[in-house]
Amino acid sequence: MCDRFGEDHPDVAASLNNLAGLYESQGRYEQVEPLYLRALQIFLKRLGQDHPNTQTIINNFASFLTEAIRANKQASLSNHPMTQQLLDIIQAATKDSE
Repeated sequence: MCDRFGEDHPDVAASLNNLAGLYESQGRYEQVEPLYLRALQIFLKRLGQDHPNTQTIINNFASFLTEAIRANKQASLSNHPMTQQLLDIIQAATKDSE
């Protein structure tokens, strides 16, 4: 698909999102984060932060991070700024709801 559309095409990002969802459902947490990060990077660059597709990736990534926290897999996550920013938001929301 990359050859046909190019590495930064939104269809590539959508496929990365789908693959991340599959890996998440299989519990392959270490492989999920890089896929969401790449998909998010593409959508931010090509569509902008306010586009519905970008927001979908952000929501999917946040859901994954929430699940990783619940599964006690947080240590397997990277120090990538986007990951850390979403983790901070999730943890703050969790503390507020307690």
